[in-house]
Amino acid sequence: MLFININSQQWVDDSCNKKASEIVNEAVEHLANLEQLMAVGMAKAALMLDDDCGCANLVMAAAAASNGSRKSKLEAIDVSNLSSEEKVWHKMLTATLTGDGDTWRSSLNAGLEANPSSPLLNWFGTRGDYNNHAKFTQDFPEHASAAYNMVAYGYANGEIGGKVDYAAAMQAIDKSRELHDGPNALDSKAEIAAMSGDFNTALDNQFRAYDYASFASPYQPKLVKYYRNVNKEEIVKNLQEAQVAMQNAILERDKEEYEKYVTDEMQLTAGDSNLQEFYDFTDESLNRQNDITWNSFDLRDIDVKFSPDMNMAVLTFYADGSYTHNGSEDSVAYSTRASSVWIATPNGWKSVHANWAPFGGGSGIPKN
Repeated sequence: MLFININSQQWVDDSCNKKASEIVNEAVEHLANLEQLMAVGMAKAALMLDDDCGCANLVMAAAAASNGSRKSKLEAIDVSNLSSEEKVWHKMLTATLTGDGDTWRSSLNAGLEANPSSPLLNWFGTRGDYNNHAKFTQDFPEHASAAYNMVAYGYANGEIGGKVDYAAAMQAIDKSRELHDGPNALDSKAEIAAMSGDFNTALDNQFRAYDYASFASPYQPKLVKYYRNVNKEEIVKNLQEAQVAMQNAILERDKEEYEKYVTDEMQLTAGDSNLQEFYDFTDESLNRQNDITWNSFDLRDIDVKFSPDMNMAVLTFYADGSYTHNGSEDSVAYSTRASSVWIATPNGWKSVHANWAPFGGGSGIPKN
């Protein structure tokens, strides 16, 4: 059974039969809300009921890559069978193939002059200005879901009202969801919550967006980002422990343990505290002979910073200890500052870079 909840009003005076028209206008609603995959699915459903539904083909073209298959989709449409509004949309989409902004704008202006009450064409006219979206919510309240979404970002960015207002942003998102039940508003609510530092709310709403369709979901990357922010303290602790364990494995030449912290996807590069050239740290590096005997070696003050997408971590820390060299009984005071780079992989966090340098009057390792 296919259940379709048709709750949006007519976006465009289309060229489709009655049943296909209901579905294709819902497709346009999803398209306006940046839910392209759902829009394509509904456009295909409309074409099952009316294979001459030009608006459905326009939805398919709008959702396609502008530098890829959009051209062939537009060329396959019989423009003579399109409605007045659909012809304008076709001209505008054709202009996007070459990046012809002047033709896009002139086509829209002419279309608005001929169809001043068209929600679709007025929606295109809101681009680039949060205040235009706010006006659209007043002029076309039944089609304002996507506009309220943009208004929410206007409040969150301080572009509407002159200051950042997260409470007003959340109210706008809630209005968006009252008009249209789709995943994009949940994704927006999560992003705005993250902007305010509330990663628990962000995670909850991002998961609800992801839950609409998890396979190849566009909402998955930020779901991971918010999850890692919520669990940042634990991840920091695990990375600190991993840095210590990896260094101990190197000192003890424990290959099995060492390989837990590196990946075949990216070579670990290193710069030693003897300040010589960077090199690829391999199994040969792990097993190379040297004439250093460590009396002690300890890492301290490991600080962890993450990239904005939470897919990379930079660790900075210090190492203290002492060693003897060439069988000498004289102990050398070892003191270095160091940094390392770790990346998130499907198999956990892995180290891809390390750099060491003498610090505080102490010595690094010998140049040999």
